[in-house]
Amino acid sequence: MSFTIYFLDPANWSIIGLIVTILVFAGYLLFFKTNTSQKVFMLLALSLIYMALGSPIGSLTSFGLHSITMLKQIVLLMVAPIFLLRAFPSRAANEKRLGSLYNWLPGETMGIKNTNYFIATWILMSAVMWGGHFLSAGKLSAQLGHAICGLSLQSNSWVTHVPNGLIFSILLVVGIIGLLPVFHPMPEKRLKPVQAVAYLFTACLVCTVLGLYVAFSATSAPNIEAVPVFDTVLSPLPMSLRTDQELAGMLMWVPGCIIYVISAVEILLSWYNAAPATSKKTTEHFTV
Repeated sequence: MSFTIYFLDPANWSIIGLIVTILVFAGYLLFFKTNTSQKVFMLLALSLIYMALGSPIGSLTSFGLHSITMLKQIVLLMVAPIFLLRAFPSRAANEKRLGSLYNWLPGETMGIKNTNYFIATWILMSAVMWGGHFLSAGKLSAQLGHAICGLSLQSNSWVTHVPNGLIFSILLVVGIIGLLPVFHPMPEKRLKPVQAVAYLFTACLVCTVLGLYVAFSATSAPNIEAVPVFDTVLSPLPMSLRTDQELAGMLMWVPGCIIYVISAVEILLSWYNAAPATSKKTTEHFTV
């Protein structure tokens, strides 16, 4: 089966998922006052989630492709949460609907010290990044009967009973919680620019180490794992287990880290551009 035929086959697209995506976006437009950029961010977030879970690309995991599970993790844990948080409408324009929610969101509320809260969210996001990967790798190992990233599990292992929906939900929720200190809808509850950059760069280091581990553990795997088991008439993307795992590691290493670096650079540029205006106001104040 060619990838084009597979991709264009309506049976590989989730109609229910598409309807839910459209309804969620329509509800967002109907109930919240937002600007154009926020609408675009919400559309991008929902589109990425749908492509990861309801499109033929997401369905490639049924062929045992580790790289696709890694791609899903990147989308749900690292990309979609940024877009969702940036799509959150301003509190001033939606006070009745979002005032209590924004007050509840962690930060300076609930008696939690900011430093402890930020450290906790960073640790949680990093732990789920690694834990989610190994859980998915374990499920693939049990499915294929081969070692994935050093994990070799039996087909009756307990990990096979963990619902994929639960894993995906945890990734998305933890992604939002983990990135809340940087992209909180209320600017006063965000980390200061330098702290936010450090937060994102250290997260970049975490995903870099994970990506390197996955990629190089494939290189050190036994030769038998390089057999192109996916090279069949049924697979739309023929590749060997080793190639698939190396691709998975590269996806987490390069695109994953770039996502955080771009966000950090954007924060630095915004901070730099805002600095002259602040200095000018201060100068005018003392001049008067």
